[in-house]
Amino acid sequence: MEDPESNKKYTAILEASRKLFWKHGLRRVTVEEICKEADTSKMTFYRFFPNKNELAKVVLDRYLQEGLAAFRKIIHENSSAAEKMQQMIQLKMEGTYDISTEFIQDFFIKTDIGLSGYVTGRMNDYFKEAIEEFKAGQEKGWIRKDLNVEFLFYFSRKMIPVMYDKELLQLFKSPHEMIGELTNLIVYGISPLKS
Repeated sequence: MEDPESNKKYTAILEASRKLFWKHGLRRVTVEEICKEADTSKMTFYRFFPNKNELAKVVLDRYLQEGLAAFRKIIHENSSAAEKMQQMIQLKMEGTYDISTEFIQDFFIKTDIGLSGYVTGRMNDYFKEAIEEFKAGQEKGWIRKDLNVEFLFYFSRKMIPVMYDKELLQLFKSPHEMIGELTNLIVYGISPLKS
């Protein structure tokens, strides 16, 4: 059987859906719009994916795997702690560039779509791996040894519903800008210096 990852149409569907999901969320994007953006037919779409939710799971899994691989590359490089932090922030910002409020709602908040449980499970898996990498970073000295790493990731998970708060969103031009501010706050606190 053919590996779908080597199929250009499969890849085009994944790339088109990621772009559309990040911009409009899951609810507002139709299979027809994905096919148009991917320059493929609905028949081809359904050859690879039984429905839009299953496609969304594959897109999310791929995004998390790519992010984790990039994260690991950063932390295993021979660079200073400050350089690692800057690169991690840059990675976070690149990954959330076109993210919309609708995306946050549909993937993380709304339970009626049927994805929130899946997303929570995958994010927990991602956080477990990241926690282990951060603990290794503590041993190597580029992360504070007294930092409670589990608390950091617990806090990060709890920030997801906060990102949908309308009052908070009004403080920023976009969810991307808000995520950047939260990331900088977690990494640097209120210090004026980004060491």
